[in-house]
Amino acid sequence: MTYDGLVLAAVVAELKKWIQGGPIQNIRQHNDTDITLDIRNNGKSYLLFMSVDAKFARIHTTASNLPVPKTALNFCMLLRKYLKGAFIASVEQAGFDRVVKIHTEAADGNRNTLILELMGRHSNLILVSDSGRILGAAKNITASVSRYRQVLPGLEYMPPPGGTKADPVTITREEFESLRRDGLGESPAVDEIKRWLVAAFSGVGPFLAEEILLRSGDNPTPDSVRDALQGLRQTVTENEYSPRLITDDRGAAVYAYPISVKQLPAANQHERISINETLDTLYRDLIRRNEYDTVYSSLETAVRRSIAWREQMLKDAEKALLEGEKAERYKQFGELILAGIATLEKGQNKAQVTDYYDQEMPVIDIPLDEKLTPKENAERYFRRYRKAAEGADAAIDRQKELGTEVKILETAQEKLPSAVSADALKALRKMLVERGLLRAEPQHEKAGKRETPEFGTAKIRRFMSVDGLEILYGENSQSNDYLTTKVARPNDLWFHARSVKGAHVVVRTANKPDRVPPTTLRQAAEVAAKNSDARHSSLVPVDYTLKKFVRKPRAAAPGYVIYEREKTVDVTP
Repeated sequence: MTYDGLVLAAVVAELKKWIQGGPIQNIRQHNDTDITLDIRNNGKSYLLFMSVDAKFARIHTTASNLPVPKTALNFCMLLRKYLKGAFIASVEQAGFDRVVKIHTEAADGNRNTLILELMGRHSNLILVSDSGRILGAAKNITASVSRYRQVLPGLEYMPPPGGTKADPVTITREEFESLRRDGLGESPAVDEIKRWLVAAFSGVGPFLAEEILLRSGDNPTPDSVRDALQGLRQTVTENEYSPRLITDDRGAAVYAYPISVKQLPAANQHERISINETLDTLYRDLIRRNEYDTVYSSLETAVRRSIAWREQMLKDAEKALLEGEKAERYKQFGELILAGIATLEKGQNKAQVTDYYDQEMPVIDIPLDEKLTPKENAERYFRRYRKAAEGADAAIDRQKELGTEVKILETAQEKLPSAVSADALKALRKMLVERGLLRAEPQHEKAGKRETPEFGTAKIRRFMSVDGLEILYGENSQSNDYLTTKVARPNDLWFHARSVKGAHVVVRTANKPDRVPPTTLRQAAEVAAKNSDARHSSLVPVDYTLKKFVRKPRAAAPGYVIYEREKTVDVTP
């Protein structure tokens, strides 16, 4: 995913229309990095989500009511003190940079600015007073962290480094030529132009630089690049955005971008109405997949190491069994040494004795420790006898136990690729931990950083339709109840197999139910049919309607609802 200056420009353009002039009704901080502002404007409610996560820093409106800690975090309390009840006076992007400023004004005239800096692991959310002094920040930056720029309460706010870069939207022809002379040679190669675009212009990353080059013709030159930048200027100044949800060849969402792009296949670019809603859909999917990949990698490594350790223990058990075969001979050596002790003395490295345990009674050499007396050498062999005999007995039992454990772990290893969610992987790990096959993961999380599942304890599945729309469904009656009453929005589409028990299925429509393609409608209906008591039927009627026409009667059992204004589609599970 790329979140560059063009993406932010499109987001800000929508926010100006939606939330500018509206009051901030509530502020919620979900963990150390994520905050949501509840805003009411023009008869609608908006949830403005901001994150300074090192990997997923972003701003967009969201449809998700994310959970919060029981006790509000300090920065959340600070924001509530200064911003709750204040009106959003304006929303602006700092040039074309990845910095957005939300100016607020309270009823008493007090003005403050919430500044979000989207800078990867250096991202931050900073509250600044009207006088330019820092009131607080999501991340306090001391001199030990950055000698150039500190972010601490009471200090004057300084913009992040890189503010000297040119704005590609407002740059004049003369300024462009000056930058060109300073940064490019006479006949620069394409890669050189791309690096120059990233280095010289604010808000331009590798993705946008590549797009500018592709819009500059087959053989890009500085002049054709200048013309492409002119097209970028028109897109931004005229708000000529056409949001796209971009998927890979497997259908997984990988980008949300405010314009169609030339560097990716057109078939993978799905047109959307809003860049904010597209980003919300994308990041939910990205974070879900990132959590899955993290849990999968951790579990796969733990299982692999656990198998390797037990295989080594099996080898050790095999050695113990081989040593056990020698146990009786060690005992015989001890007794033979004692039988001939009168002829032995300390300092000898071997004892020549008659082996009475052999019918032919040959004279044999028994190795001795020169530092021990004959009696002590005999006792040493008796100890080796006891250790080998006991070790062999233990190895037999341990071999069986280890063999069973390796089979269980290998079965778990085979199941890993078929696990469809991070929760399934966590359940598998929990089972292995409870059986003593894996160690429990250490808990290093700070209070307030602990992540709570988006749907709490409800078991709600999520996946993308072939058209890039989000489909959710519950796995049991309690989860169905939560999905329909707490998660689904009024204009989302709601599906259920007719007249039988089954899953509630919701298609998130971004408030545009009439834009949902027929392929997604059928796909959602098939999910409802497959997860119903009619799953074995050859043809299943599935009803669907807007969620606002679905209601739960008072005191009804979990998952029981009444709906109206439905349409019906017949599908094969």
